[in-house]
Amino acid sequence: MSKNKKILNNTLALYIRLLVTVVLNLYSTRILLNNLGVEDFGLYGTIAGVIALISFFQAALSNATNRFLNIEMGKGTTSYIQKIFSTAFFLHILIALFFCILIEIFGAYIIGSFVKLPAEKINISMQVFHLSIISLFILVITIPFESILMAKEKFGIYALISILDVTLKLILAYILIFFTHDKLLYYALGFVCIVFLTRLTYVIYSQLNIVEARIKFYIDNDFLKKIINFIGWELYLNFCVVFKVEGIMLLMNNFFGLIAVASIKISYQINAALYSLSSNLSVAVKPQLMRSYADNDVDRMNMLTFYSAKYSYYFMLIFCAPIIFNIDYILKFWLGSPPDYTKVITIFVLISSLIEVIFYPIVMLIHATGNLKKFSILTGTLILLSVPLVYVLFKFGFNYYYAYIIYVINTALASFLNLWIVKKLITDFDLSQFLRNVLVNIMITTGAIILALKVIAEFVVLRGFVGFLTIFVLETLVVISLIYGLGIEKTHKKLIKSYLKSKIK
Repeated sequence: MSKNKKILNNTLALYIRLLVTVVLNLYSTRILLNNLGVEDFGLYGTIAGVIALISFFQAALSNATNRFLNIEMGKGTTSYIQKIFSTAFFLHILIALFFCILIEIFGAYIIGSFVKLPAEKINISMQVFHLSIISLFILVITIPFESILMAKEKFGIYALISILDVTLKLILAYILIFFTHDKLLYYALGFVCIVFLTRLTYVIYSQLNIVEARIKFYIDNDFLKKIINFIGWELYLNFCVVFKVEGIMLLMNNFFGLIAVASIKISYQINAALYSLSSNLSVAVKPQLMRSYADNDVDRMNMLTFYSAKYSYYFMLIFCAPIIFNIDYILKFWLGSPPDYTKVITIFVLISSLIEVIFYPIVMLIHATGNLKKFSILTGTLILLSVPLVYVLFKFGFNYYYAYIIYVINTALASFLNLWIVKKLITDFDLSQFLRNVLVNIMITTGAIILALKVIAEFVVLRGFVGFLTIFVLETLVVISLIYGLGIEKTHKKLIKSYLKSKIK
């Protein structure tokens, strides 16, 4: 199978996964919000936020393991990959133990001192907190098994496990209706069980089907030094990213209450679903992008970076644009009575993700180099500064939405900083082509789409669900048409026409 065809098949598997998981996740959120209530839903989001704030190491471990397995998979022997996989696995166990103990010690202090909670909810909050740490431990120690599945490009299996995960979570949300009290506690307990079952599936599949994932009681000291150095720089960067997201949420909790947190969690649900639309392409491209860098295949490296950046953005925009223009109706239809602040926060978070998705392939390239010092210090510190800035604004009486204006501006500044860093690290990276063929193209196409949708919103007014559906479909078709006309290159248009003709015949 050719490399490009493999990317296409992997992307298809990930989009099938996406279709199922998005529908189930969004429906689960509605059921969970109804069964827990806005306050408990917001409370769970707050506890999860505290855990995420301290568990920034999880993403660092995942990125490090992904990077080294992807780079070595193309050139290392099976026995050597087994050694580095085993080394990574034992390292994950040690780091998970260290940080989970740390979270147990300091997390309770953070919840007691910095989180605004109703007095009657403090006891159950601590129980949920302890259960969440167990879930975190299971997730961390199984990161290498998920990473090797991705490095081997077993995206079909990855999709099936993801579908199992969201199906079980939907069942859990429904089961809560049978409990009359302590629903949040039972939800947290059920969540731990689901995490255990799904992550165990990764382990069993990898052990039975991937030779490189067989555990050897061996530590490769040279690899250990490399991955610890990588993780060290990633830790600071990921702390800054998590601090931005969860720190702003905790500030919203302190200044605007649990309803604000519930609004944020709902907006993150929508964003996660839509971000997956674009990130699926990047995830499918990632193994080959990293290997093209390792093989010094500059042309393919640039090509994969440019096209994954541009088309990932357009995939997301196809759905984001109509949703943003119809957000009021969608939230009311989905949730009945959405919490305050949800509409505005959702729009800002989606805009931030649209910016982020363009530059995600740039971050993958920086990871491929393994040289993270400049990336971590400069980008991480810039991201970190957003939280104290939001705190100052809130102290001076600024409204809640200023937090997410800062959120968007910070994302844009960090993204352009990463563009400068990757050019410094990889001199063969074609910056001028990225600016011209990706960014300028995206700005022109997006401007035309915004103008067209504003015209539709102004002159086409239909009522009820059928009216909404008609407008949403019309807007989606307009977005697709403008992307096809302005955003897609001629050579790719020919490929699309050829593909459609072959399917019609």
